[in-house]
Amino acid sequence: MENIEVVHQYAHMQGFSSSKENMYWSFTTALAKTTLTGTMKAQVEVHGGHLGDCDYHNGKIYASYLGNALPGHDWNDWTSFKLYVFDAEDLRVLDIINLDICDEYKRITCTPEDTRGFQAVDGVTIAPDPVSGEDRIFVACALYNGEKYSNQIILQFTMDGKYETEYHIPTGNTVFGIQNLDYDWENKEFWFTTYGASEPYQAKEMLFCVSHDFKEIKRKYHFATPYGLDCLGKEGFWASCHTGVRFDCGGVAYRCTEDLFETPMNQNQIKEMLGK
Repeated sequence: MENIEVVHQYAHMQGFSSSKENMYWSFTTALAKTTLTGTMKAQVEVHGGHLGDCDYHNGKIYASYLGNALPGHDWNDWTSFKLYVFDAEDLRVLDIINLDICDEYKRITCTPEDTRGFQAVDGVTIAPDPVSGEDRIFVACALYNGEKYSNQIILQFTMDGKYETEYHIPTGNTVFGIQNLDYDWENKEFWFTTYGASEPYQAKEMLFCVSHDFKEIKRKYHFATPYGLDCLGKEGFWASCHTGVRFDCGGVAYRCTEDLFETPMNQNQIKEMLGK
């Protein structure tokens, strides 16, 4: 099975995205660029926070970012919610976009009136606005556990970061919400990945395909690819596997078709399939 592996990273893989010639990898505190055969081309470190999923679009890489918690606070008491925009050629930072709406969501999270359970942001992709067809940034929210937080939440922003609207997808609660988000431009579908259930009330599926307007869950699979998913249209997908150990992490992107998702698989089974 065709695959690419990146090794010797400080922290675990959060997501990846490909262009016609390169793959871009988010490793929590670093963004890396390789060829599609795995040759390292560039890497930059990001300090003071946590990179999440990333997406390549028109010569730029968009990655979600969380500011580290203050000393003495819980590790996930994030101090800021941003998008980093990198140049896809040399990985220099072109822009940092503050997601101000997320500060408001954090202020009310887990209060009696809160129905979101907002914890952070993670999955990110560029896709058409469901109505106008113009390019927009879509950012998926990380969620707290809780039976009442039963909707995945995706936020829509203009390309310069102005908040427009949000979408709720009734999958049932999942651990930390959506991990990766991507748009299939050929089939006009969104895909997103989650971790496996840790509570009886949580969704048993881990991979979801939804309509371009988020109104329909079209397909869902008990298939684990929470460290990255990249839609390639008729050519299938790059799916993910985490490797290594803490402070010496790695990640694999492997090519597959949707047929593979029909076989329930966890990360250990996928590692065995890949021989990792």
